Amino acid sequence: MIVIQNLRKDVKNILLNQMAEGKIAPGHRISLPSIAEVLEISVTPVREALSQLVETGIVTYIPNRGFFVTALNAKTIVELYELIITLECQAIRQSQFTKVQFSELKLINANFSKAQHATERLKLDMEFHKCLIKSYANQFAHKLIEDIRVRIFIYEHVYMTHESNTMSVAMHNDLIDALERNQINQAVKILQDNWTISINHINQNHHDT
Repeated sequence: MIVIQNLRKDVKNILLNQMAEGKIAPGHRISLPSIAEVLEISVTPVREALSQLVETGIVTYIPNRGFFVTALNAKTIVELYELIITLECQAIRQSQFTKVQFSELKLINANFSKAQHATERLKLDMEFHKCLIKSYANQFAHKLIEDIRVRIFIYEHVYMTHESNTMSVAMHNDLIDALERNQINQAVKILQDNWTISINHINQNHHDT
């Protein structure tokens, strides 16, 4: 079971990298041989890992055609954002923050503010959010959040490509400040507003066909 879980994580990371590099997008077919080549394994375990990802909705399997990155409509995308907002807000309400964690958050955000490329900005933004909830004890919630992050990755990448991260950097700083002051309700509000930027971008720019 551990081997399959690790392989599934490896496959997800490869998919994220391919999305970031523009090699695949939602609705595009996933090449099992190329993933197997990167991992230096046979196609069979890759197929098993992708079958596991189908259960999360990250990947779609079409009989006689293969595996595809799941394409989402605007309504579904917004619902996923709303869910990750709920989970992350609950996480910070039930977390105990340390000085070390605050230092990590500040360093990540400083690097985020200086990042130039969309892929680098997105990875640092994801790293910030992971660090934000890392002390949350609910591992089921962590798994759900991780799966949602993969599903919205490409939409976040589009946002980072076309929009400045200046507002997000400022919000991250305000969020850290609120948490240091133990103003949890204020921190939750800032976190909600931060994610809402992405939701507004989706509503304005994602059109279903």
